[in-house]
Amino acid sequence: MGTKSIGKRLILIVICLLVVMGLALGVKKARKRLASAPQWKPRPVPVQVDKAVRETLRDTMRYLGFVEAAATANVAPRITATVVSVRVDEGDAVREGDPLAELDDRDIQAEVRALAARVESLEAKLEALEASIAAARRNVAFLRTEFERDRKLFEKKGISASALDASRNRLDTAVGRLDSLAAERRSVRREMDAAKAQWEEARTKLSYTRITAPVSGVVTRRMVDVGDLAKPGQPLLELMDCSSAKIVFEAVQEDLGFLRPGLRIWVHWPEGVPHFAEETRISRVFPALEGAKSVRVEADIPWSCSQPVRPGSYLALDVVVKEGTGTTVSRRAVVETDGASFVFGVRSGRLQKIPVRVVFMTEDRALVEGDLREDESVAVGEYLQWIRWHEGMAVSEEVRS
Repeated sequence: MGTKSIGKRLILIVICLLVVMGLALGVKKARKRLASAPQWKPRPVPVQVDKAVRETLRDTMRYLGFVEAAATANVAPRITATVVSVRVDEGDAVREGDPLAELDDRDIQAEVRALAARVESLEAKLEALEASIAAARRNVAFLRTEFERDRKLFEKKGISASALDASRNRLDTAVGRLDSLAAERRSVRREMDAAKAQWEEARTKLSYTRITAPVSGVVTRRMVDVGDLAKPGQPLLELMDCSSAKIVFEAVQEDLGFLRPGLRIWVHWPEGVPHFAEETRISRVFPALEGAKSVRVEADIPWSCSQPVRPGSYLALDVVVKEGTGTTVSRRAVVETDGASFVFGVRSGRLQKIPVRVVFMTEDRALVEGDLREDESVAVGEYLQWIRWHEGMAVSEEVRS
């Protein structure tokens, strides 16, 4: 009985050992299978990325401008007369002083001749008066000597009082004649001065019948023909100065805070057309608003009348209101929250928050300062994507097209 009990126990122990060994072997094999099986890892989230670039970023404002001549001159007559000749037409180049037109001068020529004759007559009369005055002075001098001699004789009782009175009367008459001639000379001189002034005025009016170019340039408009009656203040021709021009655009009053003289302007000239420099600067911003509540802005440019882009042509303009050189990223890469800004840099396949300071933004780029390396990838997205991203998140890069 005791022997059977011991045998059963031994068998039971052996069975237990075999079971334990089998379990241990099974666990070992299971561990091997688990070790050789691929481990689970979170799948990287695909994100669009852009590169941080070092460049010069410009914030511009687009305007539609037009070319305008820097100076134009309306050539108008100063007198009323009939046009007898027009020597230029639209498109003709002229130099300062070149003859442009002529007016009928017959009446003025007659007036000039009449006044010249009057001046000549008065000069002859004045010359005769000068001779008479010289003779009168000699006569006065002689009679004064005679009177002094007679006075001395009278004092010595050599002549009578009536003889002395006669001598005095002759002297007084001669002095009176001299004074009369001098007064007449002054009158003739005044007449001659007036006649000369009238003569000079007539000759000036005569010069007004020859219309000349006040400046060098090109005739842009002809508004008169032979036979027309020219009147003061009514333009005959319009000249355009070819030495310079200006680009003009109208800005709304909200833009006045950005615009000031000296700002750079990029000019988009028509493609394939010879032109001047693509860059110029604002020359002046007018101080008052126009009727349409806009302000006039001008930029001076060099010019030539041979330039194919003519005054009145419209041009696209980009005014550079801000400019800076540094690291730039896509505007969609900048995350702004709680008064701070950062970007998600992609480093070693994971997102990393990189604090930045935004200097300024354009429509699609941002100039930033921070721990960003040139050519480093930054994640680009929208608000709903940003709130799903977090520090250390595994990502795969998809370069923006």
